[in-house]
Amino acid sequence: TASLVKLSSLTLLIPVLCLFARVQISVAQPNEDLRLVSPIGAIGRSVVLPGWGQFYAHKRLLGATSFVGTSGLLIGALITHQSFLNVYNNEYVPVALIDDKSPEALFQYNRANQRFKLRQFFLFAAAGVWAYSLIDSYVGANLYNAEAKANQLIEDMKQIGELDVQLEVTPTQLQLGIVKFF
Repeated sequence: TASLVKLSSLTLLIPVLCLFARVQISVAQPNEDLRLVSPIGAIGRSVVLPGWGQFYAHKRLLGATSFVGTSGLLIGALITHQSFLNVYNNEYVPVALIDDKSPEALFQYNRANQRFKLRQFFLFAAAGVWAYSLIDSYVGANLYNAEAKANQLIEDMKQIGELDVQLEVTPTQLQLGIVKFF
């Protein structure tokens, strides 16, 4: 009878292990509905257009902020560049041709230089916002993927938690089963 119990427990153990292996394999398979975001794809999109990578990574508000911020700063740089050229060509150069050391020439040069510095500030600020957009799109894509995987894992754990173990003992048999109610 001892060999019968060993054989019976072995034949019972094999289907149970196969069932657990099947449950784990089905949980480990990626879900068809789970769509992850490529961090490199997010960076590539942000290189082309600031904020596009954040939109791709499902961070719409930050994407819009990056796009509007960079666009506004570039427009500001364009406007101040036109102002710089206007002051430099129309006010400084005519006075400087007569006497470049005169107080009027120095005053007009300082006005043009202020506009030049403001233009440079706008350009560097736009580059900074664009760089932030690149970094944030990469980080945002990774965070989105982590959150999506965590949510999928939680859903899978809920499905596993709905499995029920059933044990029946009779004088001649020991039955162990896993039951799923639908």
